[in-house]
Amino acid sequence: MSFSCKESSDKASPPADTSGIQKTPVVTQYTELSCEQLVSAIVKSSNAIALTHFSDTLVQVRIDYLSPDKATIKLYVISDISDDPVNKKLTENAVGWLELHRHNNRLIDITNDPDNPLVLQYDTTILQKQDFFKLCGNTGAMTKPGTGYEKREVMREADIRFNGKLKRFFTMAEFEKVFGKPDSIQLLKDEAPCITIFDTEAPDDKYLYKDGSRFETSKDRVAVDEFWFRNGNFITYKETRIDANTTINDIKQLFPTAVNERLGMDKEGKIWMIQLREDKDGVSDGHIKLFFKDGKVNFIHWWFPC
Repeated sequence: MSFSCKESSDKASPPADTSGIQKTPVVTQYTELSCEQLVSAIVKSSNAIALTHFSDTLVQVRIDYLSPDKATIKLYVISDISDDPVNKKLTENAVGWLELHRHNNRLIDITNDPDNPLVLQYDTTILQKQDFFKLCGNTGAMTKPGTGYEKREVMREADIRFNGKLKRFFTMAEFEKVFGKPDSIQLLKDEAPCITIFDTEAPDDKYLYKDGSRFETSKDRVAVDEFWFRNGNFITYKETRIDANTTINDIKQLFPTAVNERLGMDKEGKIWMIQLREDKDGVSDGHIKLFFKDGKVNFIHWWFPC
């Protein structure tokens, strides 16, 4: 590290002939990292999805919660959402979620699909030098498993009315009365979804498409799968209207935690997504995804693991 210490000796020696000899890089002594530095080093050496959309100098990381078996790591960026450049209003926006598993040191990216995660590559030699769980556990990062899920807010389907009239489940006659004739129809067996709402696997079950929205049918029953806020379509949630003009700041009044934890889906910051629980007790395995484009509500989707 310091060239002033090079070749200090009591005896003078003739200079060695180094021509044709390849120089060996100087190996510096390893310095122990703090928990924060260790987490950052692991993530920044990986091929995490967020790092392909955002510069690694912009992405910040921290442990969201730590159990004896794994660490959940939050990737986020700090954005200025103020309209006044003089008075900045900084907010933290999640752009990714990773898990580091203790038993095999596997690092996975759960940002897009927690049940089908992406196994990441990273510099595993970092963990050969320090015990991640011992170091970060001693810093007070250890928290109750499931904390991340428990913080999510709930959007009960019983409180939702599509176009102010229909609950999530209704009849074919009610569909046509509120939405009109479908734009197109596809058999579920041709679409081959990994999971269905009615779970009948009947050969005549169908998807109805209308204004970009997708509805699943089984005999006379219809259910909303994905609902787009196009052509005047809207929902009411606890008597609050949500439509194509509803901003992400409007939604923050209803779900402040979810909006603060929103995921950036592209590097331009045009598409965002928040996740909401279906029930407060965690009975459902799925969750609700609400997407925004250019700061306004775009569509809502019911997601379930396959």
